[in-house]
Amino acid sequence: MVLETIKTNSAIFQVLEIYEEHYLNECRRTSFTWSELPNTLCLAMNKKYYKEAILNKNIKGIITPPPAVITDYKFTKSVIVCEKADELFYFLHNKRIHEITNPLFSPPGISQIAPSAQIAPTTILGKNIYIGENVTIHEGCIILDNTIIERNSIIYHNATIGMQGSFAKYILGEKTHIEHFGGVRIEENCIIHAGTNISRSVNFGEYTIIGDNVHIGIQTNIGHDCKIGNNCDISAKVLLAGRVKLGSHCWIGAGAIISNAISVGDNASIKIGSVVIKDVPPGEEVSGNFAIKHTKNLKEFLRLENL
Repeated sequence: MVLETIKTNSAIFQVLEIYEEHYLNECRRTSFTWSELPNTLCLAMNKKYYKEAILNKNIKGIITPPPAVITDYKFTKSVIVCEKADELFYFLHNKRIHEITNPLFSPPGISQIAPSAQIAPTTILGKNIYIGENVTIHEGCIILDNTIIERNSIIYHNATIGMQGSFAKYILGEKTHIEHFGGVRIEENCIIHAGTNISRSVNFGEYTIIGDNVHIGIQTNIGHDCKIGNNCDISAKVLLAGRVKLGSHCWIGAGAIISNAISVGDNASIKIGSVVIKDVPPGEEVSGNFAIKHTKNLKEFLRLENL
């Protein structure tokens, strides 16, 4: 089905070549080049991601523009060389290939809710949800499809879990929302304060993950495919863009913004109001806009104070 769809639309997406096309029959989902799920079709827009895809045994198909192809690698999976590679990939993604290529696929099923869970009557629940022992969900929350909330976690008023994220691409000249097919996993003993939003993963079978013992302050936004390590504290009105990774025991100050795909190491501290646009090493304290080592900012502040 994937191969047929690509060939049918090859002219409009300017497909130049398809190598080892038979591997496309094994593709069951769209995902990123680092996917941990088997039978994945991915997008590789540059040589770095192309190499990552080639080396990832879970990838069965790669959609890529001509400049990204590394000819030194033997074609051991399908490679679709395409002038409009990103448009073709997201066109296929929105086609829900995880549904049309898998004969065993069934729509989201019956939810499992532990008897000891306390869920306010005004809560809106989607499908295929798991809610563990002693979970408390307060008034006005929306918990959507493919959400897992493990035991002893508390979700306070008007939080939204599993929403679509803000992710759009131009496909054939039309601005198109990229569908989010994954879920959210909240581990044990978490506290999600009022008005927080956590977006679901973009890809089917994958999750935005909140680790054990994480506390998230009011009106915080956690973007799609973020991975939050254990024992993190995220203060009020923080914004984590998509695919941010926090290690364990991180502290994120109120109003901080962390750009997409940034990694923050274990025990790092992001001070209030920081705007983080590069990776933060383990144990480091950063502050400012744009964020740098906090000691540098503090010394400069004191210097200016003493002028």
